[in-house]
Amino acid sequence: MKQVHVVKRSSPFLVALYFALAIAVVLGWNASGFSQEYKQIVIATGSPFELGLVDEFAKAFQKKYGGVVRCIKTPTGPGLDLGRHGLTHITMGHEREATARFVREGYAARRIDLMHNYTIVVGPSKDPAQIAGLTDIKEVHRRIAQAKSPYLSRGDGGGMNILEIKTWKELNINPEGEKWYSVSKKFMLASLLDADKNGQYHMLDSSTWALHKAKTKDLKLLVKGPANEYEMCLVNPAKHPHLQYNQDLAEKFFDFLIGEEGQRIIADFGVEQYGEPIYYPAAVNVSR
Repeated sequence: MKQVHVVKRSSPFLVALYFALAIAVVLGWNASGFSQEYKQIVIATGSPFELGLVDEFAKAFQKKYGGVVRCIKTPTGPGLDLGRHGLTHITMGHEREATARFVREGYAARRIDLMHNYTIVVGPSKDPAQIAGLTDIKEVHRRIAQAKSPYLSRGDGGGMNILEIKTWKELNINPEGEKWYSVSKKFMLASLLDADKNGQYHMLDSSTWALHKAKTKDLKLLVKGPANEYEMCLVNPAKHPHLQYNQDLAEKFFDFLIGEEGQRIIADFGVEQYGEPIYYPAAVNVSR
């Protein structure tokens, strides 16, 4: 399994480097041009890669079909931007409005529900904002703001960050600049560990928590919110003709993930090691 890490978006130089790396992945690393026999596809996603699920997909797919599956680890928003620029064959993300806009713009040849986990909020065991047991994410954020309790935002343009921004807007609250509000500009695991270190509330997905909660010292799962639904898009090669190369392999990978074998990988992932599902497949007939 090959990977290119996402870089922070705050620096124009780093953004340029990020897209340069993405181009190198799509076109292959061979400076003299790649052989027609060299089959590779690029996936853009975040937590499913960070937590190891994409590796499981890749191992099973490559064993069956050959080729190379590469991944650019990126939050949902930047991942869709990679698709807009023709720098990935497939996107996986969990922000429906952003994905719907991507589809309306004509960048997706195919779109489908792939799996889900849950939106959760963790926080200090003393729970100063008294959010334990709530299920309404808006009410959770209202109480945190009202109590001025320390809160850590990822601020990375990912699906969870998009949901957070939307929630503050619906509450007519602007937390930026407030002493109790911080932004990490980091991915999920790093942000979770920062929140634990600093005693902050933090919103993330249930999968990251299930795999890494043992690394925290004073955070508790306080809120289990709505399903966090992952959608997968096959980027439209009509928008970017160079994606026609290996399009057949990308389509096979797309179909593999939504077929019985791919959905079974989702259902089984992490259960033996962690004692609970990490993701839940969209196909009901393979659910645990």
